[in-house]
Amino acid sequence: EGVLTLLSVLLIDDEPALLEVLKLFSERSREMSVHTTQSAAEALKLLPEKSFDAIVVDYDMPELNGIEFLKILRAEGDTTPVIIFTGVGHERTAIEAINNGANFFLQKGDDPQAKFRELVEMVKTAAAKSYAGTKLGTNQRIILDLINFSSDPSFAIDRDGNVVAWNVSMEQLTG
Repeated sequence: EGVLTLLSVLLIDDEPALLEVLKLFSERSREMSVHTTQSAAEALKLLPEKSFDAIVVDYDMPELNGIEFLKILRAEGDTTPVIIFTGVGHERTAIEAINNGANFFLQKGDDPQAKFRELVEMVKTAAAKSYAGTKLGTNQRIILDLINFSSDPSFAIDRDGNVVAWNVSMEQLTG
C-alpha cells in the first residue's frame, strides 16, 4: 500500500471552539493534518519555519484580519493557497479576498460538518492546482462562486472589459 500523504493545513481563527471542532474533524477524517493558531501574527511567525499545503484564515480577527494577513503573505512572495473563512453576508470581503490573491472563500455556517467537507474539497483543489504549477489566482469557478454567493446584483468582467459572469439578482435587474 502507498503511503497516504495528509494535506497539511494551517488554520487561523480567533475562536478556540471553532479551531477545536475543525481539528477534531480533520483527525477523524484522516485527510488533513491541521495546525492551528489564534492570530495572524502568530501564523506569520510560524510560516518561515513550516510550510503548508493550504492556509485557512478567518477574515474577522482582532489586530490583523484575514485580508491583511493575505496581503502580507503575497507581498512576501508566498503562493501557498489561501482560503478565507468568514461570517455570513460579506460580499465585499469576498471580492477583496479574491482581488488580493485568495484562492477560495468559505462562508461560516450552522453545520460545521458540512463546512468541513467543503473545506476539505477546497484544500484538495487548491493544493492540486498549486502542485500542477498552474497559475494561482482567479479562475472562472471562483468568480462564479463569488457572484452566486452575493445577494446583490453582481457581475464579473475580464481584463478586456467583457462581462464573463453574472448572478440571478443581476439578471432580474437587467432582464
